[in-house]
Amino acid sequence: MPPNPTVAEEAASLPTGRGQFSSTLGWRDPPPHMELLQAAYVLRHGERTPVRRRLTTANPPLPPTWNLCHASRNFEHSVLHIVGKERLPTMTQIQHRIEVAGQPGEGPEIGQQGDCFLGELTDAGRVSMLRIGQALRKRYVDLEHLLPAKLAPGDQDKLYLRSTAMGRTIQSLDQVITGLLGLQNCDFVPHEYIRNPLDEDMLPYPRGCRRLHILMQKFADEAAKLYNPRLARYDHLVSPSDCGHLPRVNASPAVSGLFDTIRVMEAHGLPIPPPFQDSSLLELMERAVLHEWFGGYRAPDLEERRQYRRLALGPFVESLYRPMERRAMRGDAEPLRLSVFLGHDATLVGLCHILDVFNNRWPAFHAGLAIELFHDRQETAPATEQHQPGYYVRCRITQGAPSCAHWMPFER
Repeated sequence: MPPNPTVAEEAASLPTGRGQFSSTLGWRDPPPHMELLQAAYVLRHGERTPVRRRLTTANPPLPPTWNLCHASRNFEHSVLHIVGKERLPTMTQIQHRIEVAGQPGEGPEIGQQGDCFLGELTDAGRVSMLRIGQALRKRYVDLEHLLPAKLAPGDQDKLYLRSTAMGRTIQSLDQVITGLLGLQNCDFVPHEYIRNPLDEDMLPYPRGCRRLHILMQKFADEAAKLYNPRLARYDHLVSPSDCGHLPRVNASPAVSGLFDTIRVMEAHGLPIPPPFQDSSLLELMERAVLHEWFGGYRAPDLEERRQYRRLALGPFVESLYRPMERRAMRGDAEPLRLSVFLGHDATLVGLCHILDVFNNRWPAFHAGLAIELFHDRQETAPATEQHQPGYYVRCRITQGAPSCAHWMPFER
C-alpha cells in the first residue's frame, strides 16, 4: 500500500474556494506613504474533535472515537514531513494507537490507526493552519518583504511565536510555522514559546484572581437563570439524543459541550442529527453559552465592564501593545517583525469585545484577529512614550466579524 500523504500533500490536493486564504489575507493596499513596520496575528486553533463524548444515543449516534487524526499518529508525517521522500530511521516510523480500558477482567481495546483523542487537532485542522502559514508567507515575505525569503540562524528575534500549553494549539502553531517558513528555511530553527498555564495571559485565569472569579460566576449564574427556562422547551428533542441529559447552562454535562459538539460536526462536514438541524435551537444554545462565558465583557454597568475586561485579558492586550510600542520608539533597532499567537475561542471573543467589534457569533476554528502597524512617511515629529505621531494600526478579524473600518492612531 502507498504511504499516507503528508499534511502538506493533503493541503495541496484539497479544492480551493470557500475557506481558502488569499495572498493578501483580505487586506486592502495601504496608501503609498504608509510603511508597514510590524504585524501580529492572534489565531484560534484548527478544527478538533469534541472535548467530551456527547450525542451517543442520537440517530445516527456519534461514534465514541473519531477517526480523523491520521497525521498525528504517524511520527514521520507529523514531525518530519519536510525532509523528503527518502526512508527515515526505524525509530521515526513509530505509530501511535489509542488504548481504551476494557471491562473488569477483560483486556484493553486497541483503536484504529487515525483515531483521535478528545479535543485533539484533526487532519483538517492541520491543513487549515498550514494554509494560514502559507498565506502569511505570501503576504509578509513575497509581497510586503517584511521578512526575508530565507531566514538566517540569527534571525529568531524577527519572529515571536507563542502558543498556550495545549496540544491542539501547539500543533496548530507547528503547522503555521511550517507554512510560513516553507522549504527555503530548513536551516533556520524557530523558537516557539509556551508559558506555564499559571502565567498564561491569552486566557482569563479566575483561579488566580478572586474578583475575576466572582464576576465570571455572576454572569454564568445569570445565563442559567435567563436561558434554562427557554432551553427547557427543547427537552423532548435533546434528551433522547444525548443520553437523557437536559440542555441546561449549569448542568453536568452542560449545554456548552453540546453546542461545541454540533460545531465540531459542522466543521468536519459530518451529518447533524435531525433534532439539531433546528436553527432556533442552535441560536438559543449559542446565545446561552456566549452569555455564560463572556457576559462580563458587555456588563451593563460600565465600570464593571471595564474591570472585567482588564482582569480577563488586560495583560494579553499589553503583550500585543508593547512590541509595537518598541517598534515605534526604537525604529529599525527593534528587530521583531511578525508575531503569531495561537490561542482559543475565549482569546478571540475577549479581544473582539475589548475592541467593541464582537458580532455575537461564536468564532470558527482557525478564525483570527490581525493587527498591522504602519508609519506615515509624511510625518516628521519624533515618537515619545506618551505620543507616537504618524504611527497607525489597522486590524482585521476573519470569519464574519466586522473589520475595523478606519485607520486608528497608535496611542496608549
